[in-house]
Amino acid sequence: MKPQIEFRHVLGELSVNRNDPCEILRELISNSYDAGAKNLFYAPLVTESGLIFADDGTGLSSSKKTNGITPWEAFFSIGKSTKKKGSSIGYKCQGSKLCFACSRILVATKINPKKDEWYYKVIDNPRANLDTSFSILPEAKPNKLTEIIDKFFPSLSNESDLAIKGLYDYIQKSALVTGTVVLIDTLDTENFGKYFALKKRPEESYVYNYIRFFSRHGDVRRLDKAHGFTQNQITQVSSKIGEASLTCFANKKAFQIPHGFPYLEKSNEVDVKTPAQVSRLRDGRFFSRAAKCFQVGGATYSIIMAIDGNRRAHEEYLHLDRKGKGRSGIRLGDQRGLFISVNGIKICKYLELLESIDEYRVLADGDSSTHFCIIIDGEFDLVTNRNSLSKKAFDTLLDPEFIKEVKKFLDAQRKSDSIFAELLSRLKKESTENKLNEQMEILEASRQLLKKRERFRLSEDSKEHLFLSPMPGEEYLVGVLYATLQNLLPPGSPFREYWKKILTFSTQGIDSLGINDESVKPPLADKNVVSVEYKYDFNNSGPFNHALAVVDFIVAWEVNLDPTKQIRDTFTCFGSVRKVTGNDFEWEIYDIESEEGSVYSSTVKVINLKKLIEATFSVKFIAGTV
Repeated sequence: MKPQIEFRHVLGELSVNRNDPCEILRELISNSYDAGAKNLFYAPLVTESGLIFADDGTGLSSSKKTNGITPWEAFFSIGKSTKKKGSSIGYKCQGSKLCFACSRILVATKINPKKDEWYYKVIDNPRANLDTSFSILPEAKPNKLTEIIDKFFPSLSNESDLAIKGLYDYIQKSALVTGTVVLIDTLDTENFGKYFALKKRPEESYVYNYIRFFSRHGDVRRLDKAHGFTQNQITQVSSKIGEASLTCFANKKAFQIPHGFPYLEKSNEVDVKTPAQVSRLRDGRFFSRAAKCFQVGGATYSIIMAIDGNRRAHEEYLHLDRKGKGRSGIRLGDQRGLFISVNGIKICKYLELLESIDEYRVLADGDSSTHFCIIIDGEFDLVTNRNSLSKKAFDTLLDPEFIKEVKKFLDAQRKSDSIFAELLSRLKKESTENKLNEQMEILEASRQLLKKRERFRLSEDSKEHLFLSPMPGEEYLVGVLYATLQNLLPPGSPFREYWKKILTFSTQGIDSLGINDESVKPPLADKNVVSVEYKYDFNNSGPFNHALAVVDFIVAWEVNLDPTKQIRDTFTCFGSVRKVTGNDFEWEIYDIESEEGSVYSSTVKVINLKKLIEATFSVKFIAGTV
């Protein structure tokens, strides 16, 4: 018996970057629920950087095949599974592979409720040894599981030894007749204690909160009247989900992690101010709940809304991190907003869904999501590492019929729930005010900046004209100055040939088209029309973003060309650079050709606009302070 690997999955598996070390527990818990377990057990082995995980599910048969493979083989294989999509969580059979990132693993299983017979396999350095040539044939041990474990861990610290005894107590109390036990020694992860250990007050621990917020044991569909949901909502969403007991052993004692997502319970506080009544929305302690099921394309989805004002969430999610204050390591901000869930497991935030509905787009703005948690659950496809959605899942979420159903739910809530209606109204009002204030602040900042910028004055017919010098990034202003000053040229100026009559401005392609000589008839003859590009700083340190072969003039506020270096464009052309004798403001790009060998007879004029202005006009520059 050998592990089976479907190689089209291998590259995807190898490319997985685990978002969180505790994903290994998420996957083990999912497998246990898929196996119909009613009792789960977890204990960290801090000294050994390992863990114990057990369940009383159906076990891993090594003889009964489903989808052409036995459950035992599937546990050690990639891309092969006994599970079917829609009927279980881990149908891609990828998650259990996280177990093999360790120095040693023991997998033991009991499949016959009438026999005290455990099958097991110990693998040293599984990542290096577990391949298609490695035998995973289990060893049968007709005696007790204790002998198998004692052989795997011949010596343990006192704390870890107590954890093993905690496992035996769990097996006895749960009357385990079938099930699976996984022991891991030296899991390959940094800071094992931070993520996997449990504090004296377990609810303050990272792993405790991870299980509640991100695993199948923290099923988002588990609604309760204590949370403020109605019986109708509970019946729709929660009636068909399974529930198991999860026992943890740490600090010399066993305790339970509650089942279900940790929605805040309904407050008994009276006279709570509504969203319309609070002076600052972020101080809100308002509360509301809603949930329903809907169908799209024959598939059933759940949508759950839990509104808890920002202040209430901060006060009652005691063990979640917030800005400037670390607690369990799970961030409160990561639990607020709209999320996609798959078979009860919260997967990822997806505020983009709200952005696609005009009336509710404000819920995705800024800090709006600090007041609510909306979860949409269904059988969405996931990528290999199951931390984000597949293209197929996004296609579903972008389906107009799906969006229509979500909007229908939100519309109904706005009509029937005054808290949601007031929150939405208040957010829209504040969003409008914030955006207006933001624009006013930008305008005021721009006005103040004007006073600090470099400027120049030029005299024409006894009149004085004030202009601002361009700043980096203001290529458009370079063009505006060039076009404007052409109309102020002194009569008979010897520099008139350098000032083209600009006819067009464009944000795409060539910046401007102009007339070379206004005296030519007709003035728009092809030979009389020139192309002009504007730059703040023109140099040959990087490629020019237009084809040199189609540009006649380049007008830049600053020119920093090195005549010893060629200039290239982003297409295939390059040319040489030279300074024009006699004019401090004029350069040329000549001998232009392509990498394929094509030669172009044109020459590109490069004009330093600031120096051209100084040469053409009676001008005075006033230095700025920015």
